[in-house]
This record gives sequence, C-alpha cells and structure tokens, in this order.
Amino acid sequence: MKSKSFTGTLAVLALSAGLTACGTSGQGSNSSAGSTSNTAANQTTGSTGAKTGSKGTVKIGYVTWTEDVADVYLWKHLLEQRGYKVQLTNMQAGPLWLGLSKGGIDFHFDVWLPHTDKTYMNKYKSSLVNLGKWYQGKTRIGLVVPQYVKINSISQLNAHSKEFGNRIVGIDAGAGETQTIEKKVIPAYGLKLKLVNSSSPAMLSALKSAYAKHKPIVVALWSPHWAFSKWKLKYLKDPKGAFGKPGWIQTEANKKWAAQHPTVVKWLKNFKLNQQQLGELEVDINDAKTKDAGVTKWIQSHKSLVNSWFQTS
Repeated sequence: MKSKSFTGTLAVLALSAGLTACGTSGQGSNSSAGSTSNTAANQTTGSTGAKTGSKGTVKIGYVTWTEDVADVYLWKHLLEQRGYKVQLTNMQAGPLWLGLSKGGIDFHFDVWLPHTDKTYMNKYKSSLVNLGKWYQGKTRIGLVVPQYVKINSISQLNAHSKEFGNRIVGIDAGAGETQTIEKKVIPAYGLKLKLVNSSSPAMLSALKSAYAKHKPIVVALWSPHWAFSKWKLKYLKDPKGAFGKPGWIQTEANKKWAAQHPTVVKWLKNFKLNQQQLGELEVDINDAKTKDAGVTKWIQSHKSLVNSWFQTS
C-alpha cells in the first residue's frame, strides 16, 4: 500500500528531526496546542498550570485509543500537580515506538502483549524497560459488529460482504491490531472485504452513524473500550484463532530515562486500574467539556486509589 508506506516515511522523518531537537535530557520545549515545536512530533500539546520551579519535562507519547488518551491526560494532570512539565505527543504507533527507543518519548502506557505489539517489542526491547501491567483485566482485539447484525463469525463475512459495503472499517495504519488483521486475519479467512484504515475517532464516528441508521458495519475494535457500554456490540467469532488469545496492557519506558527518574518510575509501577475504574475515567473524559475537567471529576471520586500510586516506601 503506497499511501501507508509514504505516510509512515514522512512520520519517521518528522520524528527524527524532532529527536535531534529534543535530545534526551528531559528538558525539551513545552509548546501549547496549535503551536510549532521542534519536539518528537509536530502534533504536541504542552503543559499548562505546572508549578513554578519545574522538576523537568516528562514526554509522554500516545495514540488516539481511548484507554491511552485517558491514561495520558490523567498522568499529565497528576505530574503537573507534582511540579513537572508534561509534553504530550500524539503519534501513530510506528513513529511512537521509534521515539520511545531513541529517547524522544519517555514512556508509553498502551503496550498490548503478548500478540498485538509483539513486533514492536521485539524490535526495540533492548532500549526499553517494562514498568508493569497497569490494566487489571484481560484485553481482546477483533472484528466487531452491532448485535443486530445476523452473522456471528468472521468465516461468514465473505458471504455477506456486500451488506458491509465490501469493507472493514479500521483504525491507524501502524497499529498492532491493523497489522494482525492484514497479515493474519485476512489471509486466514481469505477475506474479500477491504480493510480501510483511518483512525480510532473516524472508526467510532462510522460506527455511531451506522448504528443510528441500523445499518450493517464491521469495525476493528478492542476491549477495554467504552463503546461496548454505549452500544450493543459483539465480537465476530474467530474459529481459526487468527487474533490470538486475550492478553494484557503494560507501560514501557525508555531505559535511560527510567534510570534517571526513579521516583516517577516508582509512581508508574504503582499505577493500577481495573475495568470499572478505567471505564469510569474514559466516560468522565468523554462527557466533559475538556479532558482535564473529566480527569478532575474522576480523581475526586477516586482519591484513595490515586493516593496509593504515590506511596514510594
């Protein structure tokens, strides 16, 4: 796919330029949303409201997956309260992992193992350190349809491809789930439907529109995700096991950065959320006027939990 290759190349070039500008000192520039910045990527949201006498800049990379967005805005708020400047960089998966390995990104919350992000982990693990499984539940990826759709298995898709517009609505081209669908699921089932890559928000918008009209749609989705609470959805059965077994989510940090920031590393290792807590955080952020307002509301309801993450003894 030319478009995927070209986009990925541009992203990596942009990232490389940002890495040169940022270095690995943890003192990179702190730009506001919409401004130009020589950071790990061009799409950067800088910190606001950080305390005077900052302890340094923490650079968190994320993709637009709901649990990742929830985590990074939660920790942006918490770290700023504790005197750090926080630089959030929204990127596609491939450039993000490269930045993480080179030091342009300090850590990333949304590492899905043992299957989804296996390729990236194998490539970059020598420069990373595992900060633990923060999500206290099992993860799943797969092809999902509304419950009103009559088919129940991936093996039935070809026979009903026209009903779905001959397409699977996907997410980011560089996402681990996208690679699994392209390299394992489509070949395993000989699917004739085309995987149309877009972004997580675009996929959710398409799902919302189709659901409102009671039309068939098949999308790339995952659990945990608030969409399963909002709409009546179901995973298509995967009798050939192409998606692999359920897994977990962990945080990976740049090894050099982690060695230089033991206190923050300890906090991140203490960070745990169960399915209900994560779901409430996602909903509060999604429903609020601003992400920080949603985070603030959630923290007020989970003070004991949050305080437990900052016990360093």
